[in-house]
Amino acid sequence: MANYTEERVSVGGTELYLTKGGSGAPVLVLHGVEGHEGWLAFHEALAANATVYAPASPGYTPTERPEWLTTITHQAVFYHWFIEQQGLGPVDVAGVGMGGWIAAQMAVLNPHNLRKLVLVSPAGIRPEKEEIFDIFITPWKDVIDMCFCDPGSSPEYERIYGGEYQEFGGPREAGRTMSIRMGFRPFFYDPALPGMLKKVSLPTLLVWGDSDRIMPRECASLYQQAISGSTLKTIASCGHWAQFEKPHELAQLTADFLA
Repeated sequence: MANYTEERVSVGGTELYLTKGGSGAPVLVLHGVEGHEGWLAFHEALAANATVYAPASPGYTPTERPEWLTTITHQAVFYHWFIEQQGLGPVDVAGVGMGGWIAAQMAVLNPHNLRKLVLVSPAGIRPEKEEIFDIFITPWKDVIDMCFCDPGSSPEYERIYGGEYQEFGGPREAGRTMSIRMGFRPFFYDPALPGMLKKVSLPTLLVWGDSDRIMPRECASLYQQAISGSTLKTIASCGHWAQFEKPHELAQLTADFLA
């Protein structure tokens, strides 16, 4: 892995944990329900052309949740606070899953802090014909496997999840609780989001795995309809977690779009 640092940045009294590496224009990378799994192959590949900021969102180990932060909108406000405090704006933001939803909400709230968006299988919009897979009633190890097209072919799967896996408790438990807090009702969508996204004019790249079993492909089309001028790219033989399963392909798509 490339050189990177681990830092704690105080934002409104909350100690935000982040990993940071690379050089060039800043890119803020927001994880999803999986939480912060360290410095990833995706981060390293992206850091070849950018300075990557990869934080653990509040409520996900090791960043504690401030009492006031309970929703996706609160996360978006928090990250705008971080951007302004660090003087990073306008910054590119890439978000995966729930992190993509946070990024989309950031664009709704204050597009002036942002330059371009990369949304990877984002939550936030309710499909009209299909269903978002219910990750909360399924054993978490099964959810992890379903987020890959072929777990056995992924070095990141083996590195992060290949050993003994703790189903309950442990460092990932706080993140699962936070995901439930923000995404359970309504289930991983905001009925107002499609309408609000129509005000977003930032250049936006949507990325979907062709074998995503969590977030229906229909949601990609709904996002594309909502954000004028957005571009949709598909990664072959890839599930919901492209950042793990196809890190180099995702990094290349991201870098090309942000260039």
